[in-house]
Amino acid sequence: MRRDWAKLFGKQLGKVRRAKGVKQHRLEEKIGSGPQYVSHLETGRSKPSFDNIFEIAEALDGSAADLFFLEGLDDKKEVLRRRIENLLDRCDEEQLRRVYRLILVSLE
Repeated sequence: MRRDWAKLFGKQLGKVRRAKGVKQHRLEEKIGSGPQYVSHLETGRSKPSFDNIFEIAEALDGSAADLFFLEGLDDKKEVLRRRIENLLDRCDEEQLRRVYRLILVSLE
């Protein structure tokens, strides 16, 4: 299956931007882009240049790596469940405790 990287990037950009409490128009001002640029990125209609990725990351007080953490964003529930089970099978008891606590916190 071919992944649409522009849409995945856009989804992650929106997630990071919202977590930082930055509105689309404010991010556009910070990076000096035109109106609707961030909207077009977040919907996958536009692809950022290499330089823009770093400008966006800096404007969000993060790193370019934050914008490319795409693992699992487009996976179906069954695939995610299988991946989680595979990871948990490799955990020792202390790691399982930490994962369990992280899950509980993320669901609050």
